[in-house]
Amino acid sequence: MKNIFKLSFFGVAMTVAFSSCLKDKGFDNGDYGIQVIEKKGVSLPQSIAGSVDYGLLSSDAPQLLASPVVALETIGAQSSDVTVQFALKPELVSADPDLTLLPASAYTTNLTATIKAGTLLDTLEITIPRASDLDPNLTYGLGLELVSASNGFQVASNMKEVLIRITVKNIYDGEYTSNGYFYHPTAPRAITNRPKTLATTGPNSVEVELGDLGGSGYFAIFTIDPGTGALTISQAPGSIPVIIYTSGLPAQNLDGTPTLYAGAWPNAAQCNNVYDPATQEFRVRYGYGGGASGQILRITEEIIKKN
Repeated sequence: MKNIFKLSFFGVAMTVAFSSCLKDKGFDNGDYGIQVIEKKGVSLPQSIAGSVDYGLLSSDAPQLLASPVVALETIGAQSSDVTVQFALKPELVSADPDLTLLPASAYTTNLTATIKAGTLLDTLEITIPRASDLDPNLTYGLGLELVSASNGFQVASNMKEVLIRITVKNIYDGEYTSNGYFYHPTAPRAITNRPKTLATTGPNSVEVELGDLGGSGYFAIFTIDPGTGALTISQAPGSIPVIIYTSGLPAQNLDGTPTLYAGAWPNAAQCNNVYDPATQEFRVRYGYGGGASGQILRITEEIIKKN
């Protein structure tokens, strides 16, 4: 809804004249005087941000995207439905080198939304039948353009395009809380109620902060065997090499000197590098070689539980 007011002043004084028999062409054309103009428009509010992000669960069950939102701009409620039509806009995806075009076989939509009488908003429904068929290592894109509307509504030329960005999350992805102990030769410390975000890197793998060293750029990859819950812990891209210890804390550093780390944390025995689906916990023991020689171990034992 837009009410446009125009008011002009001539010189330092304004003369207002009213006449029932004279027609003022300038006033009628909106050159001056107070004007109220009604416009009927339809737009995509999310086009202001440029894109809409969705994180899907890697699942065989259909998942619905209620996006994008389409809105009417008008004075008062409409007495009849307004149907809006979309078209695919793949150029929006190809303009971003980090995106992969969502395959046509991976979604269904009729490219039509209906804003019901008396309302101002609706969404275009897009269904992903099997997100498990998508690659969790990719970010997919679907570009859409609003092209027409019924009942005399005009498409807003500057708010008609939107990019939908889609990633696939596995079941381990999410927010967690970590408790444990960091065995360090000069700065040993407890890890207490530390929030951690585990992010999907593959169908059965997530990236996680190593101990409490995410701020230093230290991360690891947990890969879960869905059948047994056994974990493989490996180096995250750009981080440091990781060493895992499933049967207990190491007695020696990599150079053969004693670690002297045993017995610092009462829950250490649980940390045998396994994922427990019943409690949604990762119980881990892993670390890396540090110090000037890279031979002195820093080991973290943690129980990382999903919130």
